[in-house]
Amino acid sequence: MLGVKTMRVLIIGVGNIGKQILKMTHFEKVYAFDKFRKDHIPDIHWLEEFHVPEDVDTVIECASPEAVKEYSSQILKSPVNYLIISTSAFADRVFRESFFEELKVSPAKVFFPSGAIGGLDLLAAVRKNIHRVIIETRKHPKSLGINIEGETTVFEGSVEEAAKLFPRNINIASTVGLIAGFEKVKVIIKADSSLSNNVHIISVISDVGKYEFRIENLPSPENPKTSMVTVYSILKTIESLNSKIVFG
Repeated sequence: MLGVKTMRVLIIGVGNIGKQILKMTHFEKVYAFDKFRKDHIPDIHWLEEFHVPEDVDTVIECASPEAVKEYSSQILKSPVNYLIISTSAFADRVFRESFFEELKVSPAKVFFPSGAIGGLDLLAAVRKNIHRVIIETRKHPKSLGINIEGETTVFEGSVEEAAKLFPRNINIASTVGLIAGFEKVKVIIKADSSLSNNVHIISVISDVGKYEFRIENLPSPENPKTSMVTVYSILKTIESLNSKIVFG
């Protein structure tokens, strides 16, 4: 268990990811807000209506892109660390521009955990030198809501276009877009009935090198739509807030 006894957190969304975070951490105080559930969890202070309590120092969003859009303006008014998991919200250009305008005068500090992928530290390091990023996501057809055998490309285009068709499948592309620039990212989504796990291949062309990352994560036992590495990436970010040594 990760001991961060001095932190007072607000968790938005207490589904699979939120519950795993609570199970694997020990905070001084925990508030929770979830429109759709209020499970009995010991020592949790449930909020009936959304707000950021004055004693909260960290807000962890693990709900949905809709939640990011709905609550970010309120959160950015508070001097908190704000961890955002549902980065597909930023595929919406209007929201993205509004968010970063508000952030300029906000007392908050925003963190984007790496989620289900790796290599973001390298992308961030060379971000000003990047020419092109191609993200190829391969999933079993059932995960994409289609019924086919074999392999087929179901989408090829921009992050913004992908968000309209596959809003629950582009957090990775949006996170990369936030680093490299959305205009530089091309998304390819393939359905492959031979797969048991999701596969993400990220190819980067830059002035300082060419890079390729292949990620195949095992699904979470509690929710096959989520990989446990997403939870671990959030825990790593939380730990870095309180650590004197930070990697990456």
